[in-house]
Amino acid sequence: MNFIKRAVLYCLRQRVRALILFLVLAVTATFVLTGIAIRDASEGTAANVQTAIGGKIILETDTEKGWSSGQANEWGGMTYTYEGDVITEDIVRAISQVEGVVDYNPDDAGSYYGAGVDFQYLPTAFQISFPPYGLSSSYTATLSSEKCAAFQSGKYNLVAGRHITADDKFVCLISKELADYNNLTVGQKIRMYSLDTDSINEFEIVGLFDGTEGTSGNAITVDQIPANCGYIDYASMFEMFPEDVVNGYYQLTIYVEDPVSIQNVYDRINALPELKGKTLKLVIDTEEYDVVSAPLTALQELVNNSIIIMCLTSVVTLTLLLTIWIRSRKKEIGILLSIGKGKANVIAGFFTETLFAAIPAFAAAVPLSNLIARAASAFLISRVIPGTADLKVVVSVQYLLPLYAVGIALIVVSVLASSWTVVRLRPKDILSKMS
Repeated sequence: MNFIKRAVLYCLRQRVRALILFLVLAVTATFVLTGIAIRDASEGTAANVQTAIGGKIILETDTEKGWSSGQANEWGGMTYTYEGDVITEDIVRAISQVEGVVDYNPDDAGSYYGAGVDFQYLPTAFQISFPPYGLSSSYTATLSSEKCAAFQSGKYNLVAGRHITADDKFVCLISKELADYNNLTVGQKIRMYSLDTDSINEFEIVGLFDGTEGTSGNAITVDQIPANCGYIDYASMFEMFPEDVVNGYYQLTIYVEDPVSIQNVYDRINALPELKGKTLKLVIDTEEYDVVSAPLTALQELVNNSIIIMCLTSVVTLTLLLTIWIRSRKKEIGILLSIGKGKANVIAGFFTETLFAAIPAFAAAVPLSNLIARAASAFLISRVIPGTADLKVVVSVQYLLPLYAVGIALIVVSVLASSWTVVRLRPKDILSKMS
């Protein structure tokens, strides 16, 4: 009688033990599969985030260089003027052709200050006024408002209309809070007075954004209230200000597809001849990617540790069960060894018995882990990475092959550990102990 036939007969005769083995292995496989699926889903999400967010390199004017020596003004103070380099179209064109650069966007916060001519800003706590149209609020000039940091990070969200694009001229993006305060809607035009140019300019509202609610605080000036600050297009900036004042950009955000290779892209940009000798500085910014990727990495580490602990626990549990059952079969083992069956044949029989329970247990783990994985991933996300999009956890049949490979390896370890204390004895010793 070979060991496979013995294993089949044993499983049929010991149905309760076979059922217990099935349940233990099914539970173990379910939790291991769940962990693997969540880990793979988090790795996929991290890769998607890496591609979606990418890395950022900031090119900006060097605030420590390029300033004039200072001139006395009418109030007795000193006025300093930036006389250094700005980011010209030639520089932008050269950067856009660097390998690894996928996009760019200039945005200059506080580049335009406008007072409301036919609308009012949300009031400050101290109600300070300034003639002729009250205090001015700041606006960020940009080619694409969608690529600005506040929208990229999710701090602001477009709720009506559209974003500012490179083709726009004399358009603006304002907060929904400011629009509601003045009964303004998308498509309407508003006029703003600029003290810098002593002129009134008209802007069309192309979009509204939220995210400013409840952030007013005890502001002294209107531009300290986020809802009063907005975005305008760069084309209008170049038209409103003389060319000798504004002939380029003061900050350029450069988008890199892969944050991992951002240093290589940085080195290529830094080596451009267009930047040599300029009062400009280059800074790597991976803050957005780090904020999102850090909790995903923590989740992966947590799941990996859980898988290891589950595998070790299953080996210990399975070894204890098999040890108890194998020791109760000393007489059977002694007889098999005495009639010429090798120790390897006996151990192979124990392994086959366990494998018969493992094959259906591992298959049953796939649908079970599908049910558990979704709930487990939702729980882990709420505890480890709150605010991150749900992981798309799917346990497919493709997980069966690695599961069987790992499961068989664990079973081999458990069977060897549990049977060796008995099988290592000689048949005479086993039978004499039985008598």
